[in-house]
Amino acid sequence: MWYSNIYRRHLCDMHIDDWDESFLSEFSPEVYVENLKTAKIQNAMLYFQSHVGLCYYPTKVGKMHRAFEKEPDKMRRLVDLCHKNGIQVTGYYSLNYNTYESDRHPEWCMKMPSDAEVVQESDSVTAFATARSSRYGLCCPNNFEYRDFVYEQIDEMLAYFTVEGMFFDMPFWPAETCFCDKCRARWEREVGTPFPTTMPADGTDTYLMWMRKRHEWMGEWIAAVTAHVKKRSPALSVEHNFAQGIDSGSHNGCAYEVNAASDFVGGDLYGGIWNHSLACKFYQNITRNAPFDYMFSRCKPGLPSHTLTKTEDEMLTEVLATTAHHGATMVIDAIDPVGTLDKRVYERVGKIFEIEAAYEPYLTGKMVEDVGLYYGAKSRFGRSVCGSDSRKACTTASKSMIAAHIPFGVTGPFHRLTGYKALVMPLLSAQDGDEARILDYVANGGALYFSGARHGELLRALTGGTFTDYTEEKKTYAAPTAVGASLFGDFNPKYPLPFDFRVPVVEGVKDATVLATLTLPYTKPQELRFASIHSNPPGIATAVPIMVEGNYGKGKFIWSAAPIEAIEMAEYQEIFLACLRRLLGDYTPSFVSDAAGDVEITLYEDEDCYLVNAVHLDERVKMPTLAPFEIGVRCEGSVKGVELLPDKTPVPFEARDGYVYFKTAPMHVFDMYRILK
Repeated sequence: MWYSNIYRRHLCDMHIDDWDESFLSEFSPEVYVENLKTAKIQNAMLYFQSHVGLCYYPTKVGKMHRAFEKEPDKMRRLVDLCHKNGIQVTGYYSLNYNTYESDRHPEWCMKMPSDAEVVQESDSVTAFATARSSRYGLCCPNNFEYRDFVYEQIDEMLAYFTVEGMFFDMPFWPAETCFCDKCRARWEREVGTPFPTTMPADGTDTYLMWMRKRHEWMGEWIAAVTAHVKKRSPALSVEHNFAQGIDSGSHNGCAYEVNAASDFVGGDLYGGIWNHSLACKFYQNITRNAPFDYMFSRCKPGLPSHTLTKTEDEMLTEVLATTAHHGATMVIDAIDPVGTLDKRVYERVGKIFEIEAAYEPYLTGKMVEDVGLYYGAKSRFGRSVCGSDSRKACTTASKSMIAAHIPFGVTGPFHRLTGYKALVMPLLSAQDGDEARILDYVANGGALYFSGARHGELLRALTGGTFTDYTEEKKTYAAPTAVGASLFGDFNPKYPLPFDFRVPVVEGVKDATVLATLTLPYTKPQELRFASIHSNPPGIATAVPIMVEGNYGKGKFIWSAAPIEAIEMAEYQEIFLACLRRLLGDYTPSFVSDAAGDVEITLYEDEDCYLVNAVHLDERVKMPTLAPFEIGVRCEGSVKGVELLPDKTPVPFEARDGYVYFKTAPMHVFDMYRILK
């Protein structure tokens, strides 16, 4: 397919209203494509429609943006110019978000408890943003009239444009709730119980069914969109924005089902460089086809800062962090309301992509992963549990393993478990299931660290324990036992490890060794009396297990009631890493390094070589040059040489104890080395 060797991609947001006649009046296909050429773009994602709902082509079922009415072929001319200049084209369409059509068809709208829809008319142009409760009009995919409208617009676009692929944005429920009549009818038909009149309480059976239906319904809708495109144009690629699969602030139905309907995975993410690294690993192992597509905004920190552009080094770090995971980069710009682009942005992007392009021939092989970080895309409900959520806990655990130079990848229900020396599973919930595979992995000799008490079946199977409730106390402590003392550093029963959150109480733990027990403060939260006026020091020791280890079949596990791996303080991260090392035993890592903790190393193995990437995960506007550091890669057999890419500069190396060691050059942001077998 077209995307298999296309790494430099571009999207320019065109969510522009048309109540002002100047909006998009200066849009020029010729200037647009010249900017793409300056930026060395290989694939352009072009807007055929937007969240506003207005179309950039002659539509019979919707409404064309009035700036295009006098020259209706402007966007098709841009498509043709891209092709003439060797640039592949993906068409953009906004699903579910459609302000114009939601105003025209109130019966299509998602219904929130606090809905207040007001529409102001002025000279036949709807002023979406001036009088409604939100700028964004939301259409419910359970309304099949809306679905038919979308299919008609897809048919129009595919008949009018010649493109290589289609991208569908916003494949999720923008809120966890929709109380429209269509959702109500579908629920009562499929579930057989009265439709909830308010949001079900977190963790209840009704809530779990609510979330399951959100995933099921969204997945069915997205699969139907893909099927409609493929039926008409089987050769077209289809991608649905999967940013919400890892970076969502709500449990909104965007998970594995959405990915299953995409030829490759991609999404626009804004969570910082450490979340960037985690997302790349997640995307790499969940995508159906390589490369995955990591999208980032040129605006700092995101699109709301329209005139603030990231520095060259900030952009370079983001692009090359993706390159270190063999992914494609899509840079997102946003068009000026009048339709112009800032040429300086494209000159900057061009410099960066010129650097990135030199590494593209070497984006081969398979990533070496000793440890699997299990990310559950459906485990985001109950986000305040133990002061964290599964995504935050995974990001922080990822950061700790990068700093310790532990080779790891991201896995989950979408990827293999076999082959990992250990699994790290933060705050997994029953929503993600997968207990049969996980238990099979451990029973067959695997090692598992897991935290929290949100997956009851897994907890019972491994520890014999049952979750009863969370502590009343919001200040809690873990007191190490004699067996667990070596994991907890300076903490001991008198001075236990503190937590600033309620922890789960699990009863009935058996056939497991207790590594730490729960200690509580002297007083309950509702009491006015206190031991110390500024704090709640440890005062009441209990026998309640808060960390245990045990065996299951041929394997072993450590369970922590509190997600120690989620707390971004060195003391907690050292305890987490000590647990992981205890599980790993004296295994031989695939690579070792004395690089600083903010240097991430990734390793790929190909038939005739190893490819070693080092990227400085920092977000400074001007990145420093790092002093040389040592990398050792475990290699079987003899090695012909080591070279610094892309110039193939020979690098001195030493083979000893099954590793090939070499010293890096001084590094600015990123370097790639090749070890020739």
